Amino acid sequence: NTSSATTPDTTPPGAPATLISSAVSSTQIDLSWGPATDDVGVAGYRVERCTGGSCSTFAQIATPTGTSVSDTGLTASTSYRYRVRAVDAAGNPGPFSNIGSATTPDTTPPSAPGTLTSSAISSTQIHLSWGAAADDVGVTGYRVERCTGASCTDFAQIATPTGTSYSDMGLTASTSYRYRVRAVDAANNLGAFSNTSSETTPDTNAPSAPGTLTSSAVSSTQ
Repeated sequence: NTSSATTPDTTPPGAPATLISSAVSSTQIDLSWGPATDDVGVAGYRVERCTGGSCSTFAQIATPTGTSVSDTGLTASTSYRYRVRAVDAAGNPGPFSNIGSATTPDTTPPSAPGTLTSSAISSTQIHLSWGAAADDVGVTGYRVERCTGASCTDFAQIATPTGTSYSDMGLTASTSYRYRVRAVDAANNLGAFSNTSSETTPDTNAPSAPGTLTSSAVSSTQ
């Protein structure tokens, strides 16, 4: 009789060529790499990921047959590390590629601050305070804007405090000012403006003394 047998494939593929990772949005990183080689043929790839700038606990997330994959559903402003290796038809896994890293950007702006209030402390100073804004990553500061006049609209930035209050000094007595404020995060995303708050500095300057007072008698009774 005729008997046949096939020797098994025990040779693993080579490592894929350079792995490149690129953040294309706050929730997606695209990966691509050069093809691996095998004595019989590469059947696919195993992509692994871990979270953090120096992480080392990788877990498999995809099994593409080609040399690219998009990792979606990620978290904004977060670092991820990737590695990939090939596998052949016999299930032999090859060595890992280099590690590719990418950080998703933060594209979500902060919320509007809470209610802005203003109060005149003196004829040259107005104190402002507002509620803290919220952000998916974190608020780093605020942008305070001011215009002059009871119905003004030409606002200009005057301060960049990190807290939720600010004292505007060096103002003019008996003058109306309008204010608004918005938050900014570490990625320089600007949030919506707060309400507009108005305040008028008081006039606390007394008039000067009158000119020289003179008197003259015009009669014996006046």
